[in-house]
Amino acid sequence: MEVDEPALPPAKRSAVPSLENPDRPTFGKPTYDGVIAGKVSGRKWKQPRKHRASALRASVKGTSFEERQREKEIKSAYRERMQELKETIRQNKVEKRKKREEAEKKKQENILRSGTKLQKITNPKTLKKIAKSKQRKQLKLVPDELVKNRK
Repeated sequence: MEVDEPALPPAKRSAVPSLENPDRPTFGKPTYDGVIAGKVSGRKWKQPRKHRASALRASVKGTSFEERQREKEIKSAYRERMQELKETIRQNKVEKRKKREEAEKKKQENILRSGTKLQKITNPKTLKKIAKSKQRKQLKLVPDELVKNRK
């Protein structure tokens, strides 16, 4: 089996003389009439390009300077408004948290005042005994004002 010379890429193909004009070379395999006449595709009816395909479309015009400025102002106003709203939300949350803490504190004081019996223990021996026993869980440190207000 004989092997023909391998098919080379288009750039490396050797020129074949044209059948009509031997001085004019033809590239690639000869077509039905044997003449490609210099066009790679072999289509004689195909016109060579005179301009780029990208030049067919009209370029899109950008927005004017005034429009860009107006859009910029709108965006900045939007951003400022968002910042203001976030700040008000944050302030509201802080106020609510403070109110909640105040109410919780007041509630604890009321519970200590009314719900439990408060007794001031001054004897250190009694404190030692209670600290060693199971009653130490019942001990609570209470500010002096609460004990004074009760009496």
